[in-house]
This record gives sequence, C-alpha cells and structure tokens, in this order.
Amino acid sequence: MQNAMVSVSTFVAMFLAVLAIVSSSLLVAHADTDFISRTCNKTNNTALCIAVLTAKPQSSHASTEHDLASIALKIATNTAKHNVKVISDLSKNNQSTPEAFAIAICLKAYTEATSALEIYADLYFERGFYSDTLTVVSFAMGASDTCKEAFKWIKKKSPMSYIDRQMTEHCSVASNLINLLVPK
Repeated sequence: MQNAMVSVSTFVAMFLAVLAIVSSSLLVAHADTDFISRTCNKTNNTALCIAVLTAKPQSSHASTEHDLASIALKIATNTAKHNVKVISDLSKNNQSTPEAFAIAICLKAYTEATSALEIYADLYFERGFYSDTLTVVSFAMGASDTCKEAFKWIKKKSPMSYIDRQMTEHCSVASNLINLLVPK
C-alpha cells in the first residue's frame, strides 16, 4: 500500500513538473509572438509580415528587429532559390513550346536574384549597410515582375504567378523589416 502511495505521489509530482514546463513554454511562445506582432506593426503590411515570420519556427527565437530582419532576408533568399529549382524543372518540360523563351527569361531573372541575395544582400546586411541591402532586395523582387512581363509579352498566362507573388511578398517583408534598421 505504501509503495502504491509513493508511486501516485511520484506520478503527481512528475505530472506537475511537466505541466509547469509546458506552461512556461507556452508563455515564452506567446511572448515571442507578441514581439513579432509589435515589430510587424511598424511595417507597411502587418498581416503579411506576421504570416511570413510565424511560418518559420526560428522567428520565435528572435529578440531584436535585426534578428527578425535577418530571418526575413533568409526567407526571401530561400524563396528565390526554390523558385530557380521550380522554373528550371518547368524549363526542362517546355523546351519546344512557345513558353520556352518566357521561362528562360524567368529562370535568368530568378538566378540573378538568388545570386544577388546570397552574395551581396547577406554581406551588406551583416556589415550593417542596410540601405545597400534594401537596394539588393528591391532588385531581387524585380525578378517576379520580369517573369510576369515575359509571359505578358508572348500573350500567355504565366504558370509561375504563385511563385512570383510569393517572391514579391517575401522580399516586401524583408524590405520592410530591414528598413526599420536604417538610421533615420
């Protein structure tokens, strides 16, 4: 009987310890979401900023605007890299179609955007050259417009409208957050 009581009290103690850990984790996650919300409220598109950042778990560990801007820049870079892969695959499947030329233009634009983000934006950002970083992000965002125009020129519907919109949105969030770091 005494062993059963020890087991029950041990179980209750362990349960309370786990409950305390889970509760404190939820409070920290809530506090991190509050920080993201407060920071995103300073941008041009609060809802988009929150949606983009909260989709990435590492955002919950950010404690400064610089951290969030860095995460947003990585998201934009990863989006450009992903889009290069998607467009490259699309290019292979459309070699002798009327869309081939437009797809080639898109691939070139996104490849250049990826290189610019990976090389220059990261370098400028880490050195604190935020205005220069914004210029590179703006250039990279232009890949989506270049792609849209290529398809408009051949009078075809772009199969990449979704990834073009995503690129614009992710670069926009990065720009808005980096802009918070530019000395006024």
